[in-house]
Amino acid sequence: MRYGVFLFFLFLLVSGAGAQEHQRLIVTPGGTGTTVTDWLTHRQRSGSLAAVAAFADAWRAELGAGNVFLVDMPVRKLPLGDRIYATLGDSSLRGRVMRKIGYAADGERDSVLALFGVTRGAVDSLGDTEWLVADRYVVDGRSAVRVKRQDFSGIRSSLEYGKWFAEDEWRVRRFFLDTVTELDTLVRTQEGFFGPSAFADLFHRFHFDVAKGAEVSFFAPSVMDGSVPKGALCLGDVLRLFRFDNELVTVRLSGRQLKEFMEKVFGMRFFRITGPQSDLVRLKVPYYLHDDVAGIRFRVDLTARYGHRVTIYETERGEKFDPERMYTVALNSFRARDLAEMGLQPVVVAEDYRLALAKWLLEHPHLSPRARDNWSAGPERWVKAIAERERRTIFPEK
Repeated sequence: MRYGVFLFFLFLLVSGAGAQEHQRLIVTPGGTGTTVTDWLTHRQRSGSLAAVAAFADAWRAELGAGNVFLVDMPVRKLPLGDRIYATLGDSSLRGRVMRKIGYAADGERDSVLALFGVTRGAVDSLGDTEWLVADRYVVDGRSAVRVKRQDFSGIRSSLEYGKWFAEDEWRVRRFFLDTVTELDTLVRTQEGFFGPSAFADLFHRFHFDVAKGAEVSFFAPSVMDGSVPKGALCLGDVLRLFRFDNELVTVRLSGRQLKEFMEKVFGMRFFRITGPQSDLVRLKVPYYLHDDVAGIRFRVDLTARYGHRVTIYETERGEKFDPERMYTVALNSFRARDLAEMGLQPVVVAEDYRLALAKWLLEHPHLSPRARDNWSAGPERWVKAIAERERRTIFPEK
């Protein structure tokens, strides 16, 4: 890059001539939003393809259409909404938009990048609000390239783009804002910190439906204090609660290993208690480590010392729990990392947890989650008294 800038100035100084030809390349790093509005979050986004179109058109007017090149180098994931729409809505939209704007076809990408001497490394280093812009100058038959970062946060979207794709944008909007399912009860994360909850049950159902053959499910809250309202739901009502990319995976655990993992989980979640005045929930343990467990029936004795709290009785289907038997456990890839310490290898069921969740929601027009009655923490009378007190402290009425 520095060598190209040096040549550029050297040519101009030595020849004393102006640039005989000026070509410009705009490289986007793959995560460019297709539409101006992200209908999953209801936010306007800078740097969308509409902004690329406006920036490219301004330079075409100055340099000529044949001297402006557009390349997308997919080094980043698309925004979640775009991934969902491309998979479950219309897979052709993004390609149509990019062709209309003037992006080079995939088969031409490498030759265009080679012409400007741009490598993947230069694109990898771009900030979240940057494109790469390369200017190629030809002076007396010799060429030089100057490469820079372009902050796109202040670039306004193309009005022409809006006219071209108004109908498509309307379809995207309807896809995300129309009702996809109905929930017959309000579900909230806060109940899950004290015992089984309808919120956890909703996602245990998702795990069991998608991870065929899974017998046990682990699910931790995706936010500290969140809820999904009763009634008609669009995709954003649920997916906004999941901020991070994960996979849905399964792991094969012996009953002994399963109990060991549960001892760790519930040892982190709860203090050891000695009476109704004890503290219960370990708030210093992040909410995303407060797993709920479905598929088995068990009790957590909070008067016992760490590592000796969990007693597993049977599966929810009524089969006696066997420490030597192998069980298939479903959970997200973040939580599965803890199992790597036990030498266990996860099997990926869905590469994109949230995309799989969106597909599952579209396939289930009515949902009736309920708090499972498969486990309790005791002594139950003490836990109930402490939970009532701590719920008011941790989740005060707003």
